[in-house]
Amino acid sequence: MIGVDNMKAMHDVEGLPVICVREGIECGRVRKLLINCYEGKVQYLIIEDEEWYLGAKLLPFDKVLGIGSHAVITESRENILHFSQVEEALDLIEQGMSLEDARVYTQRGEYLGNVQEYYFDESDGRIVRCQLYAQNQKDLELNSSQVVTYGNGILIVSDGVSDGADNAGDKPRGEVYQLAGNADDGQYKYKGSSLFEQKQRRFLLGKRVTKRIMSERGELLAAEGDIVTEELIDKIKAEGKLVELTMNIEAV
Repeated sequence: MIGVDNMKAMHDVEGLPVICVREGIECGRVRKLLINCYEGKVQYLIIEDEEWYLGAKLLPFDKVLGIGSHAVITESRENILHFSQVEEALDLIEQGMSLEDARVYTQRGEYLGNVQEYYFDESDGRIVRCQLYAQNQKDLELNSSQVVTYGNGILIVSDGVSDGADNAGDKPRGEVYQLAGNADDGQYKYKGSSLFEQKQRRFLLGKRVTKRIMSERGELLAAEGDIVTEELIDKIKAEGKLVELTMNIEAV
C-alpha cells in the first residue's frame, strides 16, 4: 500500500536544492521534472545551477536517494549529467517534458480541463494521480489507471472518466495504487514499503557518522564515529533528521 508519505507533488519538488552527499555541496536546484510519456513516469530532474547558461543538466531519477521537504539528495555530483550526455533527453523534451497545464480529453473528444498538479511515487517516479482544473465544474482527480495516452501537452483518458474522477476523492487519502508492469496495461497492485526508503537504507547502513546528530529537544541521536545500523536509522528518521544523517556520513 502506498501512503501519502511515499507520494510527491510536482510543485513541491520544483525549486528544491539538490544536495550531493559525497562532496557535501549544493549542486543546483530542480527546475522542472522531465516526464517519460511512454511509461508515465518521471525520468529526470532538470537541474539549474550557476552554469545554467552553458546548458541544461539532468539528474536521473534512479540516482535520487531521497526527496524531502527541503532538499533532493543524490550520492555524488557525478550523477548530474549534461544534457548532451543523455541521448534520450531530446526525445523526451519533444514528447512534452511536463504534464503541468496539459489539456485533458476523453477518447470521444470531450474536454475535461487542464492538469494543475500531479503526484508521483517517489520509489520509481510513476505518476499516480493528476488534479485537473475543470471549467464550470468542481476540480477533478484522475488516477493514472484512467490515462490512455500521455502526449505532448495533452492527456487522453477513458470515456466516462469524469464520473470516475469525481469519485476518486472518495478513496482514503492514505491509499493509492501503483502501476504494475507496463504503464498502459491498466493492472494495479498494492505496494509495500517504499523502494526509495529501502535504497536509502542500503546506502546508509555500515557508514560512519562524521558529526553529532541532535534532536530538536537537544537529545543526542548519533555520536561522531557511530556506525549506522537499522536501529539508528529508525531513531533518526523518527526525529526528522534523516537528511542531516545522509549529509554527515563516510565509508568505513
